[in-house]
Amino acid sequence: MFEAARWAPSAMNEQPWQYIYAHKEDSALFNSIAESLMPGNRIWATNAPLLIVSMARKTFMDNGSHNGSAVHDTGMANYALSLQATEMGLFTHMMGGFDHSQLKQNLNLIDDLQPIVIIAVGYPGDASVLPEALKQREHAKRSRKNQTEFVFTQSQNN
Repeated sequence: MFEAARWAPSAMNEQPWQYIYAHKEDSALFNSIAESLMPGNRIWATNAPLLIVSMARKTFMDNGSHNGSAVHDTGMANYALSLQATEMGLFTHMMGGFDHSQLKQNLNLIDDLQPIVIIAVGYPGDASVLPEALKQREHAKRSRKNQTEFVFTQSQNN
């Protein structure tokens, strides 16, 4: 998975992504990551065998200037990682629902690293053990915006 992320495109080939991962057996690090998750994510994500913290380095390594593409590029790497996981028969779930400050403190992150998402990696669980609200969300029909809502031939001013 990390090899796939390594080959993702990035502005000026900066490759601003960094990852910290913890297997469930590495309980100290795993718990440091998991305790920053919002309760709705923590209730199921702590059953995953692997948690990955995805981070973007906000500045360019060579000159320290702001990298306006860092978050986008890290998202590209995350997507490549996720596709590779799927190829390997694994499931990923990216979560933005976490306390960024707590995670930064728990992992002793430098200011230049911006946490982007926490990724749970594993296999589908038994939805019947989830709280009712999450169970309903799990079984709900998936929906997406129609392309006419986000693809245009000219600027939209609304």
